[in-house]
Amino acid sequence: MRLWYRTGDITALRELSRDRVVCLDAETTGLDPRSDEVLQIALVRGDGEVLLSRYVRPEHHSGWPLAQRTHGISPSMVEGCPSLALLKPEIEEFFEGTDLIVGYNVAFDLLFLQTAGISFGNASVFDVMREFAPVAGRWDTDRQRYAWVSLTYCATYYGIPLRAHDALGDAQATLGCFWAMIGRDSAGIRPTSSRSYLGIVARYSRTKTRGRGRQDE
Repeated sequence: MRLWYRTGDITALRELSRDRVVCLDAETTGLDPRSDEVLQIALVRGDGEVLLSRYVRPEHHSGWPLAQRTHGISPSMVEGCPSLALLKPEIEEFFEGTDLIVGYNVAFDLLFLQTAGISFGNASVFDVMREFAPVAGRWDTDRQRYAWVSLTYCATYYGIPLRAHDALGDAQATLGCFWAMIGRDSAGIRPTSSRSYLGIVARYSRTKTRGRGRQDE
């Protein structure tokens, strides 16, 4: 998945119309998109309008005790709710005309939708989890990359309210973090840090500029 900060240029993100951004979050029966299913899904437009917030009835699972301990969604809560297949046309309609899909570990959520046959068109993707990792600054020696941190950590960093492990709450918090990161909104109540997302983008931009300069010599 593309890492925007490594491009050294996020001008396109900063110029996006908010109504062409959609933030996605889903809660699921487990971690395997090939066998697990969506239990709750939320789509929030870039201007904050809630496009969709629904519990989803799985078609192949009757219980998910491990996942339930995390998000609290029980079988009785989704009984009588629409299946993801039934919501497919509505979800795809919301993605029509979308230029950017935002999420926290959004590749995970999108894979569940793709497995269910849901298309999200040609929209670009911004994964707040991966983009925020260098801001958090925790280096993973084993993987030789910045370690991913929780949405709770990211939201706290930017002073964004969070109702964790609820699809709508997570989507709203993720969207707030996204706008704060790229400098389109104030960064909540957190004091200015010497390490910022825009600073990291600028550092990569300088690196690319120096590289081009050496090629021209």
